[in-house]
Amino acid sequence: MYWVFATLYTFFTIIIAQLLIEPKLRIIYYLAMILLFISLNNVYYSIKYYIDLRNHKGVKGDDGDPGDPGQEGSNGVCVMSKTCGIVNCRKLITKTLEKKFTDFKLINDKVNANEELTDRDKEKKRVMEKYINILLPQCESYDLKGGSIKDFEEHIDTTIKNIKEEN
Repeated sequence: MYWVFATLYTFFTIIIAQLLIEPKLRIIYYLAMILLFISLNNVYYSIKYYIDLRNHKGVKGDDGDPGDPGQEGSNGVCVMSKTCGIVNCRKLITKTLEKKFTDFKLINDKVNANEELTDRDKEKKRVMEKYINILLPQCESYDLKGGSIKDFEEHIDTTIKNIKEEN
């Protein structure tokens, strides 16, 4: 695109000089046209340079001074929501089950350590995960205003006892 403009500019400058400008003034006309061409080039390259650089990030500078510490957050207590139950239900249920079933804790320790599980361990883990998935919706809808986390842990205990009595 640039070369098309430069070529057309040169041809029109020569044609106008031959047709309209007196021979004695042509040298002044050509010098003025060269200065105009250089000025237009300067504008074109400045705009092109700006467009190319505006989207590039620069070199990352040094980190600034650390700011003031913010406010302390709450430790999992729901303040804003009226329908808020227990914050981390899966963790609460898992910890409670690990207290009641030591073999489940051993299985989870094996999983965390990336150790291979036996078929028996896999079956126990599958059963416990199924049980966790049953308790999870109850936990998420559990209202802390009427009770506490200890009350829900007791609820887990009673459901475990009911399952043991059925088997």
